Amino acid sequence: MRMILNADQAKSADVQASERGIPSIVLMEKAASAFVDEFLAAGVDPDRTIIVCGTGNNAGDGVAAARILSEKGYRPKVFYAGDPEKYSAQMKQQIQMLEIYDPDVTTQLSEFHPEEAEGIIDAIFGIGMKRDITGSYREIIERINEAHDAGVFVASVDMPSGIHTDTGAVCGCAVKADLTVTFTAMKTGLCLYPGAAYAGKTVVREIGIPILEPVLSGIKVFAIDEEDVRKIPKRDETGNKGTFGKVLVAAGSREIFGAAYLAARAALMTGIGMVRVYTHEKNRTALSALLPEALITTYEDGHAADQSLDEAIAWSDGILIGPGLGTGEDAKKILQRVMREEKRPIIYDADAINLLSKDRTAYPRFGQHSVMTPHIGEMARFTGISVSDIKADPIGIARDAAEQTGAVIVLKDARSVICEPTGKTFINLSGCSALATAGSGDVLAGITAGLVTQYKEVQELHTEALAAFIHGRAGERAGEELTEDCVTAGSLFGYFPDVLRP
Repeated sequence: MRMILNADQAKSADVQASERGIPSIVLMEKAASAFVDEFLAAGVDPDRTIIVCGTGNNAGDGVAAARILSEKGYRPKVFYAGDPEKYSAQMKQQIQMLEIYDPDVTTQLSEFHPEEAEGIIDAIFGIGMKRDITGSYREIIERINEAHDAGVFVASVDMPSGIHTDTGAVCGCAVKADLTVTFTAMKTGLCLYPGAAYAGKTVVREIGIPILEPVLSGIKVFAIDEEDVRKIPKRDETGNKGTFGKVLVAAGSREIFGAAYLAARAALMTGIGMVRVYTHEKNRTALSALLPEALITTYEDGHAADQSLDEAIAWSDGILIGPGLGTGEDAKKILQRVMREEKRPIIYDADAINLLSKDRTAYPRFGQHSVMTPHIGEMARFTGISVSDIKADPIGIARDAAEQTGAVIVLKDARSVICEPTGKTFINLSGCSALATAGSGDVLAGITAGLVTQYKEVQELHTEALAAFIHGRAGERAGEELTEDCVTAGSLFGYFPDVLRP
């Protein structure tokens, strides 16, 4: 599990390192050296590179990178874009050291020709950018982006200049980078869109800044990685199908069959022992043929939520409700019955969320192990907050919803945000455009139901975030082999084994 820092936390970690005896200039040297390593690995000719520097310590990193390249025998061009009166102390110190190498330096915008370069190093603004960029800085960034669009390689130091470190928002304009080298830990704005798109490939380099208290205890945002997947307990060699849990999938309707199939199959492939599908009678034949491993309980029109649903709920250890369920009277009755459960984990997806959104007063508060998996549109309907406002602050909106409902919120988007009622938050960094296909969300819901039901007592697994990571990684593998255009939700299943047991 990786920590993700906001701007204040990153700055506080730097200050703590200095207070504990690591001079800031030493950290700057390490940052510049790490950046140069990554830049040279990209294969760009440093002699045909322009390093664009602002006035603060991020600019100091850029000047230090110019000196390190000069020490290696290269001669990059350096463009000082800011007012010399505003140079930070470390920036001035780095300029003095660089001057030993008789650098090719200009301060004139008229002499700045990014379109003639092979590479551009962006060291204009660092993690403190919050205001909109205007004036000459805007012109410089726009010219960098024109060069980038024409094929010039752009690498940013720590953050693409103009991206808000905490939200990923564009502050008026921002540098489009092919590579961003950030230090110590990922930053929130590099994980969320549009910042993630502007950053290009993001590399985190450790430069010797320890994360200590009180910064450590204040970190609330994390990312799951392969090491977390490896923590999934191995199956009990003496177990049986009952040992590994039973999931009830209340899904599908007279008009929709596929969602129930995809969700149920996904749950089975997480290692759950048994799955029962509660669905409309019309779906029985197709489900029996495609998923003979699942038990099937059905209802006729107007007869949902009868004794058979009571028996199915009593049989289960966890419940997934919503994929393809519809929003008619039968679906309402099923949801009302399921929500009376308090001991079992319940995963609310798709139409279950749509029903909740229509009349929040008709349903009781969520139970202890509840999970909601809305996409942005469903979240807008549930909260009454506009899609644009949710996209501008997905972490804040999801945290508020988790606190108010008591459920874990899995807010699905290109970068999904998972918030627990405690405030602990995960940004899912796996996945690709291959997952933007019909039924993909049903698969995620099934994975979530399977993992939550099996491991609800293993809190350190953070099963909801783990499910999102596994789903995303399967999408990446499928996209690599099939191309992202050709991936269907059903094709994800072929990549589960390698992802679940890396």
